Amino acid sequence: MTRVDDLLLDTARRGELHHAVILHGPSAPTLSTLALRIARALNCIERTTGDDCLACRKIEKGTHPDVHMVGVDENRKLIAVEQIREMIGGAAHRPYEGRTKVFIVAAAEAISTAGANAMLKTLEEPGRDTVFLLLTRAPDLLLPTIRSRAQSIAIAPPVIDSDERASDALRRLRDELLSLPGLSEEDASRLTRSILARLSQWAGSRDTGALLGIASELSSETEPRAALPLLATVLRDLASREPEAMLDPGAAATVRDSIPIETLLRAAHTSLRNAQRLTVNADGRLLLEQALCALAGGRG
Repeated sequence: MTRVDDLLLDTARRGELHHAVILHGPSAPTLSTLALRIARALNCIERTTGDDCLACRKIEKGTHPDVHMVGVDENRKLIAVEQIREMIGGAAHRPYEGRTKVFIVAAAEAISTAGANAMLKTLEEPGRDTVFLLLTRAPDLLLPTIRSRAQSIAIAPPVIDSDERASDALRRLRDELLSLPGLSEEDASRLTRSILARLSQWAGSRDTGALLGIASELSSETEPRAALPLLATVLRDLASREPEAMLDPGAAATVRDSIPIETLLRAAHTSLRNAQRLTVNADGRLLLEQALCALAGGRG
C-alpha cells in the first residue's frame, strides 16, 4: 500500500473519514480493493484497519449488511436513478450490525444526471454513521455539484515489475481455470497469449481472419467446455483489468484502446452463454466463432 492508502485507512479507523470520498485513479481494481479496505477499517470489530474478525470476513465475502456495492447493471450503460434512490433510502437507516454504513459506487462517472441530482441533498446533509465512496477513473466526468460535496483523493496503482505482473496473472489464471477439463496451466498460458495477440491484430486491422484464427486454434487445441470459458475469462479481464495485469500488456493495451469495454463484455457473456449450451453434438468451433462475432458486430 502507498502512504495515501495508509492515511486513509487510519483516518477511517479513527472514525474521522469525510462522509463522501471520491477515490480516483487509473486502476479500477486498485480503487475497489482500497474501498473494501476502508469499509473494513470503518467496521472492524477490533477497531484496526482491517483484520480477520467476523465483520472483516463478511465484508471480504460481500455479505456484510452495512456495506453495499452500487454499479452499472448488466445491459445498461449508466447507473440508473432508481439505483441511487434505493441507495439513498438505505442510507437513511442506522447501521444494522456495524458502526458505519458504507456505500461503494463503482464507475461513479456512469451515474445518470438524474441520479447525481438525486444524491445532492444526501451528500449535503448526510445521515449519521454513513460513508459514500465514489470510485472513478474519470473524476472530471462527475458533476461539479457532486465533486464540491465530496473529498477527492487520487490513488496511484501499485508499482510492480513485469515479472511480478506476469506471475500474478498466471497465478490468477491458474486458479480460475484449474477446474476446466483438458487444460493445463501451460496450455492456458500459451492459449491466452495467443488470444491476446490475435485480438490485438483484429483491433489494429479489423481482419476477421484473426478472430477466426482464435476459434480455429482453441477448437483444435482443447475441448469446447474448456475453450469457451477460457475465451470468456480473457475477454472479461480485458474489460475489467488494467493491461499491465494481463499476460501480454502491450497486446491488451491495443485491444482496450480499440474495442469498447461493453463490446468485450458482450462477447464474454456470449462465450459463457454458449458454454452453458454445450451438448454432446454441439459444434464447439461454431460456438466460439459466434462469441467472437460479438466483437465484430460491436465495432462502431
